[in-house]
Amino acid sequence: MTKELMTQWHPAFCSAMKLELIENKDDLSYTNEYNLNSKPLQIDLLIIKKHNDTVIKNEIGKLFRKHNIIEYKSPEDSLNLDTFIKTIGYACIYKANESHINEILLNDITLTFVREKRPTKLITWFLEHEFTIEEPYPGIFYIHKSDIFPIQLIVSNSLSHKNQKWLTLLTSNMNHNDAVRLVSQINHLEKKDEQDLADSVLQIAIKENEPLFEHIKEGELIMCEALRELFKPELDAAISTAVETAVEANTEKVKASTLFSLVEKGLLTLEQAAEEASMSVAEFTKTIESYKE
Repeated sequence: MTKELMTQWHPAFCSAMKLELIENKDDLSYTNEYNLNSKPLQIDLLIIKKHNDTVIKNEIGKLFRKHNIIEYKSPEDSLNLDTFIKTIGYACIYKANESHINEILLNDITLTFVREKRPTKLITWFLEHEFTIEEPYPGIFYIHKSDIFPIQLIVSNSLSHKNQKWLTLLTSNMNHNDAVRLVSQINHLEKKDEQDLADSVLQIAIKENEPLFEHIKEGELIMCEALRELFKPELDAAISTAVETAVEANTEKVKASTLFSLVEKGLLTLEQAAEEASMSVAEFTKTIESYKE
């Protein structure tokens, strides 16, 4: 697969991280793809906590200090020993590039690695080399060893859906409940900046889970108002076409049956279908029941 055709997971990841930490948005500053120097060395996401005494509310930020370096691996990328060593190197270069000597304290730097699945081989390497690992929160692992930066590993498919609402949706294996949850979360956002961030997550979800969303748009899995709202333009067009077909039908039976199929798919209410058929709800229901006998 060429670079141009590869899914751009990183912008959606940065948006998801900002949404997870939205309760502290005024306390944090973000730099996507932070350039370490004039050469192409980039940190995926740099999060700077503006005030040292700020308490980050989301569990993924509990480890954070002043300077927080984030390395994200998309579902098709591996998180291995080379990635770990590279990110340690990034942290050292970041420290060495300070404007004044010891402006950035070593104790003020943390490393966060994010991947959908657990990197089993890397975890085994940690244990073989006297690192200790604890899981203070579901899917969030602290990696301890003396004389090294504070490190956490975030395994997004093990995170709490309640506490980490967005990172858990960066997947190519989304199910129907995930889709409903995603759209419901988006519909509850009121601020424009939050909606824009969520749209980045939505677009990657649709691209990477196209069969699921196509199935939803066809009306076979329309199970909640949130999904109807998301696909409203397309659904309205489909409903309009179906209603026109029903109205133009030569027989009352075809017309009623066509309208009732829209009711069964959740695209029309019983009242709306009856109105299109020029009947009362009771008459429409009785007519449908008679056709089923």
